[in-house]
Amino acid sequence: MKKRMLRFSAIMTAAAIMYSSVPLSVDADGTREVNISTTEQLLDALADAKPGDKLILAPGTYQNDVWKGNWAAFFSESSGTAEQPITICSADPDDPAVLCGVSQENKIALHIMGEYWNIENIVACEAAQGIILDKGSNSNIIGCEVYNTGTEGIHLRDDTSNCLIENCYIHDCGTVSPQYGEGIYIGSAKGTTEYGFDCHYNTVRNCRISNVGADCVDIKEYTIGALVEDCIFDGSGIKGLNGADSFIEVKGNNVIVRNNIGYQNGNEKVLYAVDLYMAVDGWGQNSRIYDNKFYMDSEDIPLVKGWNCVSYAFRNESEPVCPAVTGNKVADVLDISMSGDTNADGLVDLTDVSALQRFLLGDPAKGWLSWKNADLCEDGRLDAYDMCMLRKLMASGKSSEAKIYVNYNAEDTGKWRFTDGLGGRTLYVRLKAGPENSMNIGWGYWDPNFLNEDTGKSGKWIQLSIDKVTLDAQGEAVLTLELPESVTRADVEVWDYMDSSGKLDKSAVELTEAWFID
Repeated sequence: MKKRMLRFSAIMTAAAIMYSSVPLSVDADGTREVNISTTEQLLDALADAKPGDKLILAPGTYQNDVWKGNWAAFFSESSGTAEQPITICSADPDDPAVLCGVSQENKIALHIMGEYWNIENIVACEAAQGIILDKGSNSNIIGCEVYNTGTEGIHLRDDTSNCLIENCYIHDCGTVSPQYGEGIYIGSAKGTTEYGFDCHYNTVRNCRISNVGADCVDIKEYTIGALVEDCIFDGSGIKGLNGADSFIEVKGNNVIVRNNIGYQNGNEKVLYAVDLYMAVDGWGQNSRIYDNKFYMDSEDIPLVKGWNCVSYAFRNESEPVCPAVTGNKVADVLDISMSGDTNADGLVDLTDVSALQRFLLGDPAKGWLSWKNADLCEDGRLDAYDMCMLRKLMASGKSSEAKIYVNYNAEDTGKWRFTDGLGGRTLYVRLKAGPENSMNIGWGYWDPNFLNEDTGKSGKWIQLSIDKVTLDAQGEAVLTLELPESVTRADVEVWDYMDSSGKLDKSAVELTEAWFID
């Protein structure tokens, strides 16, 4: 594309005078490349940024502690467009430009208050916050380093949605106020009045976060659809203040946390890997936490905690082996059966197409590939026909129901207790023993809402009886258990097992699987 080089002089228009010492190239479509090497040039370029502008920073430190109408070292209120985003980047990614204030007690290093920005390969440091986007939807923060901030590192705030934070290194945050020293903060707390809460469908990908005073990632109430994947978390700096006791805290809805690695690194303040929390009624719900690996210091640390947060946790690993879940509403899931759901996460989406494509191309599969879910042709093999059927399924917008297999433990001979998180579900339980033998069975659940009028205490174990169950010719029977919404724990117990001649040893009865339909 042909460009013409312009240099501004004192006789040019007032609008152009702002760039009086800045080399500027203008494309035929009017977009500008602004080459910046001084703090004043950067301030001017941010103030006058237009859609399509590319602000290119020479190596060096850009420092400002002068009031410019916004409590930030560098800020802009401009917006780009979908076709012409505004970009601020380093001329040399290997020698990135450094944006900073003067101290870690005040100011934001870079504050953007507009949509459609690309912030690439810059360093933000020596300020109260590193990078903040307000009303900054459809923006990307890629390849940046943020450190030495008094509170949080990167904050997506004030109705900022559909953003990507990728390949960033965030460390040494919360140096002044560790209780607010999150690495990445999405949304605002419920008591906030000056910012909009709608910060939806933001993605944090392939970031490294270490030595932060609060959680590595904090996803606030009133947010929807955040995705955190392929990140590495070092928990050694977490101080345990203001509820910060995990790598990731989830208070929003429909959050996915997958393929991350976390290291406790000797920090006793880390009590969980992922903390689901209902800060506001109806929020902190329907998260999926899966395919993560956590290196913890004790086998007593639960990987996923969620009190009153209906969510799934599955295929998470740890060293040493830790409890998969704790809390009353998080289901410990063993498997998900759903046609087209190739990565078995309970959804049919583009990640399933990608997983099957990698398999067919012979690339090492990243994450999980469910053969039975991917075999849409049901011919015992995976090939291009399955890919065609998956694409057709995606195009139709329809999907089958998900069959969610859940964990259970043998509590005694002929007695099994199921994972929590099954309230409001219809649970199906398959038992196996001798063909056409019979059983007397009971089942029960804990109802936390039951009020004992004599003692005033809440909670009661409700015990129920099932009519005599006869096994089929294959020696199987499926129980259907309707669990009330408030239920936390539930179990099944074989009271008597018998054939036509009398009672048999109930240890011969197996529970082979338990599931519900989502």
